[in-house]
Amino acid sequence: MELVKNSSVLTRFSTYIIFAAVMGALLAPAAPFLSVAGAAEQQDMQAVPSYVNPISGVIEDSGQNPGLGQGMSENLIMDTPATLLVDSEGSVFFTFRIGLVEESADLAIELLDADGQAIQTLPYSIVEDLPEDNMRDIRIMIPDGDRDPTLRISLVSIPMGREVICFATFAPAGEAVEVPVAEGLGNADDDAIVIAEAPDEIVGIDDEDRGQVLLFLGIAGGILLVMGAIAGVMMFLRKKNADEGS
Repeated sequence: MELVKNSSVLTRFSTYIIFAAVMGALLAPAAPFLSVAGAAEQQDMQAVPSYVNPISGVIEDSGQNPGLGQGMSENLIMDTPATLLVDSEGSVFFTFRIGLVEESADLAIELLDADGQAIQTLPYSIVEDLPEDNMRDIRIMIPDGDRDPTLRISLVSIPMGREVICFATFAPAGEAVEVPVAEGLGNADDDAIVIAEAPDEIVGIDDEDRGQVLLFLGIAGGILLVMGAIAGVMMFLRKKNADEGS
């Protein structure tokens, strides 16, 4: 009777442990962003999409159509939301939104040098998928702490059946910016173009607190996962001993 009672208690306890371990495992994907969530500096930005290489003034896309190409670039790279994040170690991250996710594949992001040449492919992390809007928020880390990068963005357009190439730079949200044009074409309007208005202040949990919460939950989840495994072994051994005793 005592063995049955202890087994029942152990079973209930193990159920709680396993549930907590599963919750911890679900939070595990947040771990790569803990250092960013506790960013030492954060600034609202706007992405500035361009069909033309902003440095060289050259169109690298095979379509060679600046009229259609600029509109296509603005559908691929959303101006807002975008964010500059600097962590406590000085690493620089940019988060921005891309569109036409379901109609594209093989996204690649490259960093350009001062001559407008691609020098490094940048890995990216998916921050959030927005399937209802056919969009996705991604985050990249910029080498050497560069806060003014120029990016070459390429992907395969599934409807067009070919690679598409465009570019992106960043500017503070609400700042007037000039969209680059191909050499010799000139801007239709000499005035700078405002891409985005500065967003209203958002009130909520700050990034430092959010990072601490995620860190605590991640550690707790890992501990509970180990405890759940130990409880499972104990249940197996207890059942084995009970079977041998009978």
